[in-house]
Amino acid sequence: MTHKLKVKVLCQEETVQQVIGEKTVQTVVRGVVIIPQPKPPAEQILAVRAQVEEQEIDVIPDKVIVQGKLVLNITFVADIKTQPVHHVRGQLEFAESLHIPGTRPGMDVVKQITIEKVRGEVDPRDSRRIVVTMILRIFVKVVEVEPKQLLIDLLGAENRFKTEPVKLDVVKAVGARQVVISDQFDVLRQFEGKKPCPEEVLDVIADVVVTRKEVILEKVIVEGVLIVQVIYVADWPTQPVHHAHFEIPFTAFVELTGARPGDMVSVQVQIEDVTTRVKNDCEIMIAAVLNVKARIVEQIKKKLVVQIDKDLLKCLLFEDAIRPVILFLDQILNEEDMVQVTIREVVNIPQQKPDAQKILEAMVTNIEVTETDVIPNKVIVRGVVTVKVVYVADRPDQPVHAFTVDIPFTTFVDVPGAVPGAAVNVMVDAEFVQAAIEDARRVVIKLVLRVTVRVTDIVQRQVFECLRPGAVIECLLPPKP
Repeated sequence: MTHKLKVKVLCQEETVQQVIGEKTVQTVVRGVVIIPQPKPPAEQILAVRAQVEEQEIDVIPDKVIVQGKLVLNITFVADIKTQPVHHVRGQLEFAESLHIPGTRPGMDVVKQITIEKVRGEVDPRDSRRIVVTMILRIFVKVVEVEPKQLLIDLLGAENRFKTEPVKLDVVKAVGARQVVISDQFDVLRQFEGKKPCPEEVLDVIADVVVTRKEVILEKVIVEGVLIVQVIYVADWPTQPVHHAHFEIPFTAFVELTGARPGDMVSVQVQIEDVTTRVKNDCEIMIAAVLNVKARIVEQIKKKLVVQIDKDLLKCLLFEDAIRPVILFLDQILNEEDMVQVTIREVVNIPQQKPDAQKILEAMVTNIEVTETDVIPNKVIVRGVVTVKVVYVADRPDQPVHAFTVDIPFTTFVDVPGAVPGAAVNVMVDAEFVQAAIEDARRVVIKLVLRVTVRVTDIVQRQVFECLRPGAVIECLLPPKP
């Protein structure tokens, strides 16, 4: 015998970040670095250090294309009688496509590129050629943010449904800002007379790299570099075509209501327009419009309806009150563990700078995470801190000088449940920096870094989305056994 049940659909809107898909691929990058003529040829390679300097992401339907540039620093033993050690710098480019169904242009992409192995060897046919082989691990995750009316209760439904706490990635704050940056470059001075003056610009290729992001009260500060490649006609009678590479650093901030220091932030910078023109006196003027987007995502526990009696569900579906949805969600494994790293480094004042009498100031100008390695139950983080030291020179007129130094660091965070291949988000902030004179040519730098690590894995949860929030539905149901 059936009876009438009056049910009220109770919902709550949340802006949910849902994972469309993720993928990890390994790729081998192989290339050659030529030792320039002033340096001697190589007999053997001592060390090869590699760093991912530029990255570019293109999102097309069902696919993400990752391109980048690898900067190499190679030390080698010279193939001459005294066998001195020399250094050479080079670069290689790579490109890889990752198939992720459901991906569409405009979606947000989280990427992580790790150099797993690098090896260099002298080409046996030519000792000026160094053959470099690298193995890269490229991780890409595509996410989409959209508001959803989630079902949290069915008032009057007696015991015909079940609720459970579900972890959701909700958008705590989101903001965007347009930034106009410009600069002009003297081609003769920039390239020390090795390139001719321009007469006309033929084409321009631009890319942007975010070098630093910091969350302060109600704001996110974003620093980066606009990389511009200009192809131009030379101001010569024969009019040959030349190429020039320029870099323009920029700093921008995005207002985010509710943002607090320590929040995990994701930043995207898009180039909306780039213009170049030739000015008088061999100068090129570059202007660009950047769109800087920032978003702070916080994981919360929300009690949601996860299961409904089949007879009641059939009625609610028939009345178009709700629909079942599958959420692909990031499950945080470690609840954002934090460690502090204390560094004491003795650095030498560059040879061209005078001796130091007194330190005026020390500041951290950049922090770069160069590698994150997930091993069972642990995450290893490596990076470089750039410190600028301002000092009074030990001279009668006491001029003020400054120099910068890169200080590497390595730390680890215990994350129970972490496995190789898991997605990692790392933020490093400088909490303290101090410099003191050890002697006239050496400075002691002390640093305290806060390293926050978040390791996530994708889980699927079925919940219900409201189509008619607050609706009262009358259902004829059989008695519950």
